[in-house]
Amino acid sequence: MSFDKYVTSLDHILTGEKIFNIKFFIINDDIEKKVETAISMLCERYERPELPGIVYTCVKELMINGTKANLKRVLFEKNEINIDNENQYIQGMMDFRNALNENAYHTYLGELKEKDLWINVKFEYNCTGIRIYIVNNAHITSIEDRRLREKLKKAMKYEDIAQFYIDQGDELEGAGMGIALIVMLLRGMGIDPGLFRIGNTPAGQTFARIEIPLNDEYVCLRIRGNSV
Repeated sequence: MSFDKYVTSLDHILTGEKIFNIKFFIINDDIEKKVETAISMLCERYERPELPGIVYTCVKELMINGTKANLKRVLFEKNEINIDNENQYIQGMMDFRNALNENAYHTYLGELKEKDLWINVKFEYNCTGIRIYIVNNAHITSIEDRRLREKLKKAMKYEDIAQFYIDQGDELEGAGMGIALIVMLLRGMGIDPGLFRIGNTPAGQTFARIEIPLNDEYVCLRIRGNSV
């Protein structure tokens, strides 16, 4: 589909307030453009011109995280590394740090397709609020879950990303900068960082979710009793 046709199709979807998805195997310029355009058009629809840049920055960070998580499965399996063993996990992350760089993603496209390891960005929205899910179909391990929650907990205590980096730098997985950045950007927009969630779906997939209230009528999923 050409980009012009994509925009036309997206405009029709937004007019009907239909849920839509953007699914891919690796993040690249085409995917970035489509996701950024979707966020811009969605925010324009609800007359929130201050939101697109910050929301897209958060979503892009989570798309990169999802791609890295899937790549880890490919690399660890290929090299017979047990992702559930903490010592092997740490050594594997050290060994494959360069391979998990964004510039190298395209070299693993065939293997990701073969193993059907994808990322899906899902948009749910109405006039009260926007929910964006970033899902990858690799189950988050207990090691990854613990590390992510530690980063999230620490990030909640900071107002300054530079100070977070100085105090909490973690050379193993990018210093947790992405998690901290999302927390601080949401807080800067006046959005409760508690509306940013990470976890596993009942189907064993990993999800990250950002909820963006557009007015006082929005009720977050946690209050509704929905964890995913």
